[in-house]
Amino acid sequence: SSLEAQVAAIADDIAYDNHDIDDGLRAGLLTLDQLMAVPLIARGWDDTCARFPDVEPKRLMGELVRSQIGTMANDLIAETRRRIAASGVTSVEDVRDAGECLVGFSDAMREEERDLKRFMYANLYHHPRQIAAADAAHGIVTGLFAIYRDDPGTIPEEWRDRLPEADPDRSRHIADFIAGMTDRYAISRYRELVGPIDLPEGF
Repeated sequence: SSLEAQVAAIADDIAYDNHDIDDGLRAGLLTLDQLMAVPLIARGWDDTCARFPDVEPKRLMGELVRSQIGTMANDLIAETRRRIAASGVTSVEDVRDAGECLVGFSDAMREEERDLKRFMYANLYHHPRQIAAADAAHGIVTGLFAIYRDDPGTIPEEWRDRLPEADPDRSRHIADFIAGMTDRYAISRYRELVGPIDLPEGF
């Protein structure tokens, strides 16, 4: 793949890793003490506190996330430059024929990023509140899909007028409509069309 595609893929990883930390802290699903078990974050926190010694810790969370993104991006840039220089590529065709990914973290950062992902899966993505929220969301989406499929008259007119006659296009159209909903709108439509639903704390 092109260098641009390789950069985009790993840039997404950097963004998701760090913004999920921020979201987890804001939602109360993660604590700073928990995060200190991750060496990459612990180092970033020490650096952040050293740069802003007079700022109270709870106001440094955003700076920690920005610092983490910077640290990972700088490693990515340095390692990618090293790989490109070592490979001798000089053209787009050379990149495609290189037989290896030229964009990536150093070995040390790659291992630290894996440690971070393992931590996030254990402590955030599999958190009981997250699982309960995912189950509730699945129930809402499933319920809405069933009612729209069985009773197309419940679909708003602008979407109903373009509803294909047969599957799989018909189901895809309904799925696209649901995918475009905000959480608030989906919950409201579910309660209106399907019935009451108990939502977990923080949903």
